Amino acid sequence: MELHQIDNFIAVAKHQHFTNAAREQRISQPALSRSILKLEEELGVPLLTRTSKAVRLTRHGEQFLIKARQARRALNEGIEQIEKSMSLEYGEISVSFLHTLGSRLMPQLIAEFKKHYPNVTFRLYQGANETLHQMVETGEADICLSSPPLPNDLLEWTILDKEPLYLVLPEAHPLAKQKEIEIQSLQYEDFVGFKPGYGLRYMFDLMCNELQISPQLAFEGEEVSTILGLAASGLGAAVLPKTAEHQHFPVVFCHVADYKCERTIALAQLKDRDLPPAAQRFKSFVIDFYRQHKDQSFM
Repeated sequence: MELHQIDNFIAVAKHQHFTNAAREQRISQPALSRSILKLEEELGVPLLTRTSKAVRLTRHGEQFLIKARQARRALNEGIEQIEKSMSLEYGEISVSFLHTLGSRLMPQLIAEFKKHYPNVTFRLYQGANETLHQMVETGEADICLSSPPLPNDLLEWTILDKEPLYLVLPEAHPLAKQKEIEIQSLQYEDFVGFKPGYGLRYMFDLMCNELQISPQLAFEGEEVSTILGLAASGLGAAVLPKTAEHQHFPVVFCHVADYKCERTIALAQLKDRDLPPAAQRFKSFVIDFYRQHKDQSFM
């Protein structure tokens, strides 16, 4: 059964006349008749009673017409929804992003973008670095804002910014008043950090490997605020960027003296696949936003 057969049948039911239905469908009358006959053969029942003057629906035809119209209406709605989601003015944009970008940056990006495109809608996801990448790979997200931009044959990366990472200590720590501290001097102290799969955990493990140290992780979490709270309570030191949450905790941020401690924030999309118009416009907007605010802190 093909869509044009459904449309032809609905037209015949509407006009109860083959010639008028054929004119509406812009096909010849013999072609229309063959289409209806094939549909009846596939269903195994007659849908029409044909006379020399008119065409009437059979009992089966009346039953099938109800469902045919419902199916056509649902299909039309689906097409309209897709066309709307693919439009620049009314599109839907799906973005996955780091937890550490969620408190200030993403709300600011979306608010500024919607000033220009108020009818665009967003679907937003947060998660571990690996999860963000997988969402773009599977098409669940149009783009992701992530760190670090790990090599991936499926993803195309655009570098947005490089952000310093700091050693975070409780205010009561003996080294808290030092502006710079060597991580190696703390290798026997406990740390608190993220679970494997998160970008900051990757950066922490990379730093420890290059410095040839193996500090004990007393806690592995998923939220910056939790890690800051535990660091403030003295459970362990942490390596974090400065975020909006840190203002609420009695901690200090010290520069790392023996390692170039920073993370690269980047935007990813699928390689060799065009983004929907609204998502492409948002991608360009994010890139321009970072360029214009590169000297400002909005984390």
